Amino acid sequence: MTEAIRVPTERGVLTIKRDQLMSLHTTFRIGGPADFLTRAGSEPELLAAIDWAERHDLPVTVIGGGSNLLVGDRGIRGLVILARTPGSALDGHVDLAVEGERARLTVPAQAPISWLGHFTASRGWAGLEWAAGLPGVVGGAVVNNAGAHGGEMADHLTSVELLDLAERRVTRWSREQLQARYRYTVLKFEPRPRRWVVLRATFELPPGEREELTARAASYAQWRRQAQPSGACAGSVFTNPPGTYAGYLIEQAGLKGRQVGGVRVSELHGNFFINTGNATAADVRALIALIQEEVFRRFGIELVPEIEEIGEA
Repeated sequence: MTEAIRVPTERGVLTIKRDQLMSLHTTFRIGGPADFLTRAGSEPELLAAIDWAERHDLPVTVIGGGSNLLVGDRGIRGLVILARTPGSALDGHVDLAVEGERARLTVPAQAPISWLGHFTASRGWAGLEWAAGLPGVVGGAVVNNAGAHGGEMADHLTSVELLDLAERRVTRWSREQLQARYRYTVLKFEPRPRRWVVLRATFELPPGEREELTARAASYAQWRRQAQPSGACAGSVFTNPPGTYAGYLIEQAGLKGRQVGGVRVSELHGNFFINTGNATAADVRALIALIQEEVFRRFGIELVPEIEEIGEA
């Protein structure tokens, strides 16, 4: 393995590694090698990594927590930036201001979405407690308009700050510009490598009863541990069709436990695929196609994948 590249930054040194398997950096544990890979836990590190890639004429792929992703078996060309940081490292990077009866909260894109749910609930601000227990980070959750238990990111999001890689400038988008709807924003369906990178998000939150909110956040996190499988999976594979649930349709079609290669439909929840240890992206695509075909044959409903495919097949 070639020695790691060390890039000086304002606050230290950024380490860039060659030929890193993406299967080690996604929750699905699937994916070939990235040409180059680095971790950026702060905005200065993110900008330093992007500058380095620009100097070497490399495309940039930014991912957050690595959930909701299927990386191709041939990996990703250029530089992959893992933009994530633990909640314990966010002191001084979160701006919470009370304005009358509401709170304005600005958080970095690298913040864990589960931490955000617990953080806001513990301070008596409502609207994001549904996120407790979810994988991923704020930036990815904004791009995907993630949600659960009747809530979603767009409900209380007021704006996002984006880095425009084409013009190398920071711009602010309103919630309306994102055109957010169920598991959709215009950012999500921009071809990769994307032009825009989420830097931070701002929410406006109503007050709530602190004890009630923290209890609700804890119950959501506990529910996920019991109702959804653990292990190597990417989260929900399909979006829910109008008026029903993808997992229910898959279960009714008798497809729980169905396996292709190294990937299997979870026996616990039909809308989760489990990597049994040696799954490939090709296996996942084949199982998606099988599920779609059988559900459509049985119910006349076309299931739409929620997970995003990136990299080379």
